[in-house]
Amino acid sequence: MVYLITNVFKIIWKYFDVLCFLAAIIFAVWGCFLLSFTAGIFSIAVGLVILGYLSERIASSLQ
Repeated sequence: MVYLITNVFKIIWKYFDVLCFLAAIIFAVWGCFLLSFTAGIFSIAVGLVILGYLSERIASSLQ
């Protein structure tokens, strides 16, 4: 049982920084939408550009 819990925490910890980064982008976009609709749309564009760049970096580092 302890081995199972340890493995689950290792898997979660492996992706914890990615989950925190995605949560930060989501809350930043939400905050921009609270300011104005135009700022919200702009923040979605910036968030998607950042996510696209990072996913390409990760994909190229795995090869």
